[in-house]
Amino acid sequence: MAPVADFHARLARLSLAARLRAAVAAVALPMGAAAALALVLHVVTVSLWETAATDHARVAELVSQSAPLLRAAGGVPEERRAALAGLRAQMRDAAALSDDAAVRAAAQAVSLATYDHESVKAGAAPLAPLLDRVALAAARASAHARRSADTAGNITLVVLLLAPALAAAGGIVLARAITRGIDGTLRECIAFAGDIAAGNFRHGGAHARPGARARRMHAPADSASEFDVLVRKMNGIAEETLAAAEREVEHVKRLEGVERSWALLSACSRSLVKAPGEAALTDAICHHLVELGGYRIAWVGYARDDDGRTIEPVSHAGTDRAYVDALQLSWGADVHRHGGFGTAIQQRRMLVCKSMHGDLVFTSWKSMAPPHGIDACIALPLLDGEGPIGVLGLYAADAKGFTDEEIKLLQDLADDLAFGIASRRDHALREQVEDELAHHTNYDGLTGLATVSTLQRHLAPHAAKALDGHRKVAAIHVNIDRFREVNQALGRDAGDRLLMHVAQRLQQACGHHALLARAGPDEFIAVLPGIAGSGNAAAAASRFVASLRDAEPGTELAAHVSVGIAIHPDDGGDADALLRHAALAMQEAKRQGGNAWRFYAKETNARMAARQAMEAELHGVLGRAELELHYQPQCSLVTGAVTGVEALLRWRHPARGLLAPGEFLGVADEAGLAPAFGAWAIDAVCAQLQAWRAAGLQLPPVALNLGPRQFHHHGLVETIRSALQRHQVPEKALELEITESALMRDTEESVATLRALHELGVRIALDDFGTGYSSLNQLRRLPVDHVKIDETFVRGIVTAPDDAAACNGIISLAHSLHFAVIAKGVETEEQMNYLRRRHCEAMQGFLFSRAVPADALAALLQSGRRLALADHGDPQRTIVLLDDEPAIVRALNRALRQDGYKILAATNSTDALKLLANNPVQVILADQHMPDITGVAFMQRIKDLYPATVRIILSSYADLEPVLDAINRGAIYRFFPKPWNDDELRACIHEAFRHHTSGQA
Repeated sequence: MAPVADFHARLARLSLAARLRAAVAAVALPMGAAAALALVLHVVTVSLWETAATDHARVAELVSQSAPLLRAAGGVPEERRAALAGLRAQMRDAAALSDDAAVRAAAQAVSLATYDHESVKAGAAPLAPLLDRVALAAARASAHARRSADTAGNITLVVLLLAPALAAAGGIVLARAITRGIDGTLRECIAFAGDIAAGNFRHGGAHARPGARARRMHAPADSASEFDVLVRKMNGIAEETLAAAEREVEHVKRLEGVERSWALLSACSRSLVKAPGEAALTDAICHHLVELGGYRIAWVGYARDDDGRTIEPVSHAGTDRAYVDALQLSWGADVHRHGGFGTAIQQRRMLVCKSMHGDLVFTSWKSMAPPHGIDACIALPLLDGEGPIGVLGLYAADAKGFTDEEIKLLQDLADDLAFGIASRRDHALREQVEDELAHHTNYDGLTGLATVSTLQRHLAPHAAKALDGHRKVAAIHVNIDRFREVNQALGRDAGDRLLMHVAQRLQQACGHHALLARAGPDEFIAVLPGIAGSGNAAAAASRFVASLRDAEPGTELAAHVSVGIAIHPDDGGDADALLRHAALAMQEAKRQGGNAWRFYAKETNARMAARQAMEAELHGVLGRAELELHYQPQCSLVTGAVTGVEALLRWRHPARGLLAPGEFLGVADEAGLAPAFGAWAIDAVCAQLQAWRAAGLQLPPVALNLGPRQFHHHGLVETIRSALQRHQVPEKALELEITESALMRDTEESVATLRALHELGVRIALDDFGTGYSSLNQLRRLPVDHVKIDETFVRGIVTAPDDAAACNGIISLAHSLHFAVIAKGVETEEQMNYLRRRHCEAMQGFLFSRAVPADALAALLQSGRRLALADHGDPQRTIVLLDDEPAIVRALNRALRQDGYKILAATNSTDALKLLANNPVQVILADQHMPDITGVAFMQRIKDLYPATVRIILSSYADLEPVLDAINRGAIYRFFPKPWNDDELRACIHEAFRHHTSGQA
């Protein structure tokens, strides 16, 4: 195809006259060539036929001349030889003249036969037949030559007839192609001229040359064709016409752009002035850019100053909102999340992308393809004097609209938008500050409740109105128990959430008619106006305290409060007296342990007076030498030996006798006397240690409890060091006990103090472990030797599953932190045995000894007294039988004792719990119907206390529903029907012991 195309291209370069001559020549030349070819063929055919006829006639003549020689061959030998030699010469000439294979073969046969006759060989073939064969072959060859000549003549005749016709046809086809090219070129020129006239330069017909379908026709510059000259002239006209049209279009576009810009600027200016707020402003600007600016997408994103420095889309107009939201851009350190818009904010400069497909700045983040039909975008940072506000993002179908004038317009618009946002923020901030100043004067900033002064202004009218209507007014004063510890252990945020939680619950309990105020850091006041009597106030207080039993949503922290109630006019004649008496009632509730509510009573004033008198007496205690120390031993739960001693403070009151710490230390702490009392105790303990050592008494370390104020006193370490050096006491002989809540007031300072004490060499114990709010991470940092479980957990470990679970958890946690454990307040053998099985290392409590004076402790240590420990050894297979009917218990005992079990029997749940505390039990068999507790409820408690035990219920078929439910919950292993079969019961118990053994394995 390439040669044909090249031929057409060359032909197109010829002039019109040359093309016409080429068409005539294309017809004439083939016809002449065909005639000459036919004449040549005729001459060649005739010449070949004449040559063949002459040769075959000569061959026939030679054969005829051989007859005389054949006759002479019969004569004398000399003549015969001459005749045979002549015959051979003639046959050679005949073979040379003829091109027929048969003639040459026959002539060669005659020549060979002459040699046989010449040698008079016997049996020689006769020559006459052979010569006849030569003559016959020659005749046949002549006839074949004639036929070939006739065929060649016929072919020549056909060629003479057909060659001119075919040549004429080929010439006509070639001439037609030339004329069709001329016609196509003329039509293209005419159509192109029409396009020029119509302003359309996209025409191209089916015969158009390559390039004719473009805006201009192609014409080689070196072509001499009149048509190409014409095309080049017409191309010039087209270019001039196109340039004029483009200038017109550009002028129209510029006018449209000016109108669009004017409309856009006008709309944006109106929005900048009239938009009521920041959000309305950004929404309006985005809509103007889409509707009037012609952009596909317009959005505004704010540069948030959070951890990830995210860009939050706040306004959007146009299409593909989901695409913008899914970008999740950032302007922080992670440049991969900038997506162009974050870069614009960070570098504070405009970024333009004219082709988003494959762009590495705007499309690299998340590898998200831009929406269909969008290929260009621009990022304009919104800046003010203080820093970046955000970014204005625009998307367009292409970058043609991003001209220099358009970009300048958009930059000005972005600056105006940033100014509008900043000015609205300043205005909103001023209004907020003014509102906050006005609100802060009368209301609490955290809870939104009124201040006390605001409450007092509203209280007086309500009190007067209540008197007129024979109604009453109640004041409820609320204080959050241990709020300071919560604030210090969990942080101010947790404390603030707790305050909000308590305020909300108080509002819900008192109703919307109540007046609420925040009276202090951890105190609230609620006034109930127009109530019928104290019952209404009691109901509100009860609802409030009950509502706080559940933990604050989202935390594990439940609030405990002390509530005081005073009634007007019963408890106070005016508003100030009412509030004051409510505060006194609150203090009484707190003195009684907290987490309760109390009414104001006149006795409260008496108690407060006594408290103030005690505070005055405490200021002279040290001078009067009324303080003394008692000592309580601590015993190992492994060996029973005394392993430690705790020094406990006592006050020898002149009138009231010996007072325990709980009766006066709280008042002393509030009076600021705790550090002085603590310093005295440290020096007294060291002096007593020196005295015991001088007397040759070997004793374990003596522990001394440090109060929160004393522990956080700056001179604590130096006080201890001075006392140890003054009395020459080894550091390891002194142990300091610090409560968990005291450590959590300031964790960093507490850890530093503990490390200083540890470096000093004294031992450190964490007291009341489990009652504070410390975290595992904080506990790991503490240089503590052992921890002490508070007696509140120990008191109910045998009977209360919650206390047992708490105690077990504390022991496990302490052991995981490699702390030894001492349990305080152990008073019964059941408690001691339970703690031993939980691998608690030591105990302290009345079971072994109360706190005694120094001389009594010395006597106890010298006596070598130990804690009596039962030897558990390898546990025997033990079963507890529980039934309120002794006859049933005896019957069960008879059925099972033959199997060698250790059988412990009880007729009530209390005795059964004691048996479980003192003995390692594997199986428990209990009746479902008992007076004090159902068997299912008892087994649920045993599951919580002793989860490894196998629990079986005896029950009739009439009450299977609660039993089956207990089985499904895992509270019992199985139930056995009453009355029972002894053999089946024994098999069941045997299977229960086997189940326990496999579970332990």
